[in-house]
Amino acid sequence: MSGLVTAIRREFRLIRRHPALIGLTVVLPLALCVLLAFVFRSGVATNLPVAVVDLDRSSLSRQVVRMLDATPDVEVSARADSLPEARSLILSGRARGALLLPAGFERDALRGARPEAVIFYDNQHMSAGSVVARGARNAVTAASGGLSVSLREAQGAGSLQATAAAQPMLLQTHALFNPALDYVDFLLAALMPAVIQLMAAAATTYAVSLDFGPGRHARVLPRLAGGLLPAMLGKLLPYTFLFMLILGIYDIGLYGWLGVPLRGSLLLMGVGAALFIIACQLIGALCFLLTRDFARAISFVGVILAPALGYMGIGFPREAMPPLAQAWSALIPGTWYIQLRIDQSLRATPMDLSVWPVLYLLAIAVALGLIVLLRLDRMRSALAPATARTARRTA
Repeated sequence: MSGLVTAIRREFRLIRRHPALIGLTVVLPLALCVLLAFVFRSGVATNLPVAVVDLDRSSLSRQVVRMLDATPDVEVSARADSLPEARSLILSGRARGALLLPAGFERDALRGARPEAVIFYDNQHMSAGSVVARGARNAVTAASGGLSVSLREAQGAGSLQATAAAQPMLLQTHALFNPALDYVDFLLAALMPAVIQLMAAAATTYAVSLDFGPGRHARVLPRLAGGLLPAMLGKLLPYTFLFMLILGIYDIGLYGWLGVPLRGSLLLMGVGAALFIIACQLIGALCFLLTRDFARAISFVGVILAPALGYMGIGFPREAMPPLAQAWSALIPGTWYIQLRIDQSLRATPMDLSVWPVLYLLAIAVALGLIVLLRLDRMRSALAPATARTARRTA
């Protein structure tokens, strides 16, 4: 135990002496935490600009435009005289979409000819495009329903009968989780763990290179700590503590300041966070021990973890991925940690279901830890003959 404590103290001294380690473990994660919180603090995208091409200029078309402008999703920012002009507004970024109300819109509606209002939107930016499409659909549906009720009332139907005839079938939709479509709950809750995943691996890669890189004495730390296992624990635990602290600060902001609900077990989330960070650290350590070159190791870390958010099932469902992508996703610690966070914060998933992501994280951490120890042992065995020859030449 004294050897482990000695190794931990030595590592904290190394952190103080190396600004790069301070930046990777404290400054950069905290700065990104604050930046992401301010970017997504509004939570819901509202008042996206849209253009209107009103070729009818009737009372009904003006009513549709007013309803469109009244929706919280969008605001009418420009009125165009033609579709090419509206397209130019979209391409220039001054509008996210355009609503076309054709000539004869009111006349055809009064005749029951079902005129079409057309919404054009930029779906390359899928989030903004879906918000614009939803706002336009709600506005046109509301105007259509109101007109249908008015026509039936004019024909002598009562208010209830007219409403029932206009909407003979109703659909109730209930969003079970994140009903407000809040980006804080959806995206921010996943972004910071993805950042921590990359930072923890990169910091560990650099830290391990300080003791096991070319020109370093790879036997010093194990001898100081009293063995390979306490040496590696002493190397990793200071960074585990620092990144756990960063995650704790982030969660205080997420569940406190931003008001994301926390309905599950803090203990389970804490255990999952520790296993997640340790697994990420072991990825960084293994990348360096396999290459023995910091530049190549950090490149491997970037290749493995930088695009990891795309494999975690946040923006694109894992079930729809090809089998190889699903397998790769299962090997990334962040996949299971983000699932655990969502289960315990938004879904209030029962313990017997939420324990599975923790077990997956444990399996990944144990497997990576064994590989790292085997690699260290092989390095030590390879260094032993060279050390003996050097000692004989010195003698």
